[in-house]
Amino acid sequence: LFAHALDELKAQAKAAQAAPEADLVELRLDPLWEGDWLSALALVRSVVQKPLIVTIRTAREGGEAALGPTDYRDAGLALLQQGGVDALDIEWRTDASVVRALRDAAKRAGAAALFSEHHFDGTPDRHAMVEALHGMLDAGADIAKLAVMPHNRTDAASLLLATAEVHDQRPEAVLITMSMGRDGAATRYCGGASAARRPLARFRRPALRASPRPPTCGPSCLLPGICKGNGPTFFAPTFFAKKVGKETPTIFPVRWW
Repeated sequence: LFAHALDELKAQAKAAQAAPEADLVELRLDPLWEGDWLSALALVRSVVQKPLIVTIRTAREGGEAALGPTDYRDAGLALLQQGGVDALDIEWRTDASVVRALRDAAKRAGAAALFSEHHFDGTPDRHAMVEALHGMLDAGADIAKLAVMPHNRTDAASLLLATAEVHDQRPEAVLITMSMGRDGAATRYCGGASAARRPLARFRRPALRASPRPPTCGPSCLLPGICKGNGPTFFAPTFFAKKVGKETPTIFPVRWW
């Protein structure tokens, strides 16, 4: 959900709740006026019965919220105190004390701590991506998310290799990784085959189910040995990301094994 006004947000929330293909919802609060954030959460929670990820994306991570670490921490704590958050997105590269405070508050509130890191200017080398995912998990993330921008399909393949490496070393870890744009499409269609697993397992709300999807991979797939040209068989959940004027909507399927 990505809206600049509460009436627009309500319409989006109703559409997300009604969409059978949407297994969960992410609420992006940063496009809204900061004074509306608690009201926005209450509004969405009154409409959406599906698991809800709540995100304040700051400008330094590609969002619209111009918040320093202290204000970012206080806003997250207020949302958790109000309730209704199933998973809180916590920006991994903010101040370490802020990350710890939000992680601990999320756990006390019964919400999953979803640590995230975003690179909109390129793709770090594979070792750096592996270290980022391990770092998030070592710091207590229930879910570790890494999003990068590829300059070519080799960058996208590097992300998949990094994801697979962390998964092989920590098979129980919950990972969400994606390479953005056209060159990264294969990671969003086939990424589950390399590692991502059960991203909803720590959410409170029930009635989660795997749902069949048509084959999505073709001759250009970067993982032919895994997908064999047919794509993954089951996906849950389906992630929708909506940004004004940018590839609307984009579907990020993640395999649930």
